[in-house]
Amino acid sequence: MGTAQTGRFDYLDGIRALAIGAVLSLHWLSWYSPFLHGGSIGVDVFFVLSGFIITTMLWRSGAPRSLGAGWWVFVRRRVIRLYPALLGLVLGSIVLYAVVPSAPLDPGEVARRGVFSLSQLSALWAAGQSGSFWLPALHPFGQTWSLAIEWYFYLLWPVVVLAARARGVRPGRLAVGSLVAAVPLYLVALPLSDFWFYFGPSARFAELLVGASLALWFQAGGAPTGTGRVMGRVPSSAPWAALVALGAITVFAPAAHSPLYRYVEVPVAALATLVLIFTGYGNVGGPVHRLLSHPWLAAIGRCSYSLYLWHIVPMLLLERADLGLSRPVLGLLTVAATAALTAASYRFLERPFLRPRSDVLSPTPTADQPAPLDPSDRQAA
Repeated sequence: MGTAQTGRFDYLDGIRALAIGAVLSLHWLSWYSPFLHGGSIGVDVFFVLSGFIITTMLWRSGAPRSLGAGWWVFVRRRVIRLYPALLGLVLGSIVLYAVVPSAPLDPGEVARRGVFSLSQLSALWAAGQSGSFWLPALHPFGQTWSLAIEWYFYLLWPVVVLAARARGVRPGRLAVGSLVAAVPLYLVALPLSDFWFYFGPSARFAELLVGASLALWFQAGGAPTGTGRVMGRVPSSAPWAALVALGAITVFAPAAHSPLYRYVEVPVAALATLVLIFTGYGNVGGPVHRLLSHPWLAAIGRCSYSLYLWHIVPMLLLERADLGLSRPVLGLLTVAATAALTAASYRFLERPFLRPRSDVLSPTPTADQPAPLDPSDRQAA
């Protein structure tokens, strides 16, 4: 990578690696252990980080001809960024279910479920079909519920940000409004059923808005520089505490249908993610920054979208197909297949659609070089 694609960008990729690691621990390992049921906080980290990145890009975008034009540019580039890999998931899954002996689903049924995933109605459709907390009615595409939630947010939030910027609303004021809106959205979700709290848009919009509020606060001049007054009041142990909190929840917390998830795990995960983003910008070169910027973690974070899409498919297919293999062999085969499919998806269905990245996510962009309205950046969630 070039110099413009290291440092802070690698650090944010490292946070995404933490998130996908938590998700993998939940879906791959928690069935065989009394621990790791708290890995569902991986999606909480993803949502907060996504809100931060998308809002930063929206606020720093070049001035569109009109609000409608700016919104359309954003949505079009989101489609270009996300749909090739998603379409590859659907088509590839149809082929795999057709060729693997004794596959648990007919390829036609896989195709029908894939259509719902591509339509971004997966979360709502599954809610009407599933009698379980999870999404068996949508397998092998149950993981796409989070993409659907983000799409609902993408259709609404850019209008707010672009309209506020066009009308001269200061980012600090919008940051306060974003945070104020997040609180009732979270509170409204608390009395909902386990299913709707986890898969519904209310609590997830709250997490996206929390990340957005930090992005807007940065734009208002609150971005830490390592020597600023705000950063000087943040304990050096804060990022370590955030990492420990995320790790402890992942390993020891109960599953997401426990009341502890909504009342403790979600707010702690959101706060820990904010702390990691904030201190990562303000303490470049610190030990946590170096850890999360490690090339291996950054590489995992960069391909986390493809990994998230594919990590369920081989497990469901191989575990339920009658291949006559022992469980350890099936586990190794699942990991190998997931790695190969992820690498192919990232290489052929993500990288060709990634635009050259400017310094859009730095704390202080150059005034004479506004960043393009380009959420197809590698950091886009």
